[in-house]
Amino acid sequence: MKTHQIQLSLDLLRRLLMDRKGAIVPLFGIMVILLIVIAGAAVDVSRTVNAREKLSYALDAAALSVAAELSTTIMTNDEVEQALSASFQVNLSEAGFLDDALTNLDFEVDSEQGIIFVSSHATLDNYFIDFGGYLMENLGPETFAFGTNSQVSYSRYNVEMALVVDVTGSMSDEINDLKDASEAVVDILIPDGTIDGKVEISLVPYSVGVNLGDYAEIATANLSSRCATERDGYEKYSDASYSVEAMGDGSGTFRSQNCSDSEIQPLTDSRTVLMDSINALETDGYTAGHTGIGWGWYTLAPDWDNLWPMDSAPAPYTDDEVLKFALIMTDGDFNTHYEQETLTESQCNTKVSNDEYTGSCLSGTNDYWIEYSEWGFYGESSQRAITLCDEMRARDIEIYTVFFGSNNDSGGAMVMQACADDGNYYQASSSSDLVGAFANIAKKIQQIYLSK
Repeated sequence: MKTHQIQLSLDLLRRLLMDRKGAIVPLFGIMVILLIVIAGAAVDVSRTVNAREKLSYALDAAALSVAAELSTTIMTNDEVEQALSASFQVNLSEAGFLDDALTNLDFEVDSEQGIIFVSSHATLDNYFIDFGGYLMENLGPETFAFGTNSQVSYSRYNVEMALVVDVTGSMSDEINDLKDASEAVVDILIPDGTIDGKVEISLVPYSVGVNLGDYAEIATANLSSRCATERDGYEKYSDASYSVEAMGDGSGTFRSQNCSDSEIQPLTDSRTVLMDSINALETDGYTAGHTGIGWGWYTLAPDWDNLWPMDSAPAPYTDDEVLKFALIMTDGDFNTHYEQETLTESQCNTKVSNDEYTGSCLSGTNDYWIEYSEWGFYGESSQRAITLCDEMRARDIEIYTVFFGSNNDSGGAMVMQACADDGNYYQASSSSDLVGAFANIAKKIQQIYLSK
């Protein structure tokens, strides 16, 4: 019986070993494992691809953000790194590889070409290739590495702009509109929070003269306490230094009878200084508009750099990284100009009392600045203004103008049209138009220097 049972067992084992149907079981098990590994590897690769896309997006966003700042602000390398890191942290806040990406963040700023290069790389642990720790050791890497880079252009240009505004008596009812419009320019070109900005603005209020404040004594060789008008002689339409006058050739600037209390502000990137100067604008006097244009030019003229504070010194015309602009505004005809004549004091007083001239005499000299009143596009003040604009344009100063009034054929409007570069003339017939014109000009200037 026992022998028979043993024989049956051997027969069963022999049949089992000879039965090929059982071979599929181990093969199926092996295939299942391979399929799991292949599918898992695909998941790991997909996770890495998605991670790289997130890193690429974050890198592009960071580079674009910093490029925008570099276009308007002077930044140190530490500030660039901090800005890039801050952007990364916002856009990769939920990414498991954030710390790795921050550690490997690298950048280079090419200030000559106006380009910022940014790169980063990171790694992800493989979940499925590590099948019980065995396949990791024998078939696959522990991690997948990925990286990307971005290159963005930014504006390497600085901007100097003269804001030349009419503060004559006719602007008395609209002075607040002018303040709002001027503040809009500052808001756009020097936004709140700007430090070490790349845009500098000068403010030049004018009436019968320009109030130079503390700069008058030097600029007019002690001939004026604060008010200055125009030059005489061969330098009348030039930007030659005020120091020419001090050498006694009569080419300097002299005092006017009076001027507005609104003082000139040379180039500055300080938003606070500009806003305070705008807020202090007051109106008074007639319209010697060409004197305002001349002094606006002098705030941009390199040869005048030793009159203004060091931080306000205009860049040389040859500096290819500085763009110069002027925004000139008036609400009426230019109606006043000055001539220097050699008369005795008695002659001068007689002519003034007979209404041949308006103005006052300068005691102690035979050279008198006589104030003339005249109107219209072909008047002396208007024609001098146009000549000054032409000379400014010849030095690559781009001019924008605004006429604040309803008569687009008036003398003041025609002067503004003649002074403006092509497409740069605006007419504003209302308060909102004035603010809009100033804002549009500021946006154009911003677009110009950001896109170059």
